[in-house]
Amino acid sequence: MSQPLKTTSYCNLLARGTVQSGEEIYAIEKIYIHDLQQEEIRFAWYKEQDGKIRFVPRPLDLPEKDLFHLIAHGFESGVFSDEFRENLKRIV
Repeated sequence: MSQPLKTTSYCNLLARGTVQSGEEIYAIEKIYIHDLQQEEIRFAWYKEQDGKIRFVPRPLDLPEKDLFHLIAHGFESGVFSDEFRENLKRIV
């Protein structure tokens, strides 16, 4: 496992792809959950206010165009494994 981007008591943030729209930041993140001892993919929403980025504990709703860009940035940022990429190719 590579060096985490961030570590909390809940998880290690391993990779992150983001799209920003105004003060809203949409993220797709590869995280390692400490208690479950497994990697997971998380969709997250952050707000930037007064130079600080704050996590918003709500579902991430976004237009299809932004979802496409977010997933693309997730691929570029290493959020998805090679196995996931190959499986996705098969269904697309």
